[in-house]
Amino acid sequence: MPQSSWRFWLWQFAVTLSLAVWWGGLTFYAAIIVPLGIEQFGGIEQGLLTQRVTVRLNLAGTLAGICLLADALWHQPRNCRAVLASLLLALQGWLWFLHSRLSRWMETVSSSLPTGESFYHEHRVYLWVTSVQWLIGLACLWVWCVRLPAIPVDDPAD
Repeated sequence: MPQSSWRFWLWQFAVTLSLAVWWGGLTFYAAIIVPLGIEQFGGIEQGLLTQRVTVRLNLAGTLAGICLLADALWHQPRNCRAVLASLLLALQGWLWFLHSRLSRWMETVSSSLPTGESFYHEHRVYLWVTSVQWLIGLACLWVWCVRLPAIPVDDPAD
């Protein structure tokens, strides 16, 4: 598809928007909402809220990953874009898996957070995977959204 096509620009906007919504939402939630929620509600209520919010963040991450991978596979050369998008989606799949396990533990305790060591271990893994995914998202923002100027090649005749 020629780059002058309106469909190309609409697609580029959709890819950028999906990445910005997921990465920005995750950043805002982790930096602002979680600390305020813990301060306001405490551990149990904050955990129950986080359980619901992370479903939406995971949906946004899945959509962003799919858009990025489709975009990477659509354009030539594929270089690091396909690798970054694949990593983002693989980590997202792991987060969905961990989220379902953590949610099952929370449901069995009804209205309170589990106290078992395995729950907290998996929760720490979830947080680390999310952190790595956030960093990959930052790299995706750089690769997809920052357009560096072309570096001029020195003319040997000079």
